[in-house]
Amino acid sequence: MAWWLTVYCRRPVSRLTAKQLQAGITGEDATALAGVDYFTLAEDYDVADELVSPAMKALKVSKELQVSFGDSRPIVVHVWSSPERVAEELSEVQEVRTPPKSLRSALKDTKEIVGIELGFSHLENMGVVIAYELARYLAQKGDGVIVDDDDRWQRIDDGAFSEID
Repeated sequence: MAWWLTVYCRRPVSRLTAKQLQAGITGEDATALAGVDYFTLAEDYDVADELVSPAMKALKVSKELQVSFGDSRPIVVHVWSSPERVAEELSEVQEVRTPPKSLRSALKDTKEIVGIELGFSHLENMGVVIAYELARYLAQKGDGVIVDDDDRWQRIDDGAFSEID
């Protein structure tokens, strides 16, 4: 079974290459900083320090947008761009989740949707940290908002996660 982070982007991100995505989540894109200090980020998610270095050494984004970091299962990044699929996803989010009232009209401006698919084991290792850094980066590049499977809605303000009520 999967656990998801979803980014609703008002600007397209589908043109980002695997190389750009890898650079973005390792602090190498000054226009949208993410993944700058994985040791501190790991602390925020209660991930043990000894998991950080091996994961960062193994971190690789493939052309298929699968993010491996030494774990047995990669994180999979899905990008939905077609107007029909975006409309379907937007309809589903209105039925399944409860977007904050402040976002309901903004969601209508969504151009692309990114689904970041994790396994439940990722919630206990560096997978959760890397996935949130993917979401941070993509939300900045795509002027997006993020929702997780726990129905927490967030935006990125000056590079930091900010809860949306």
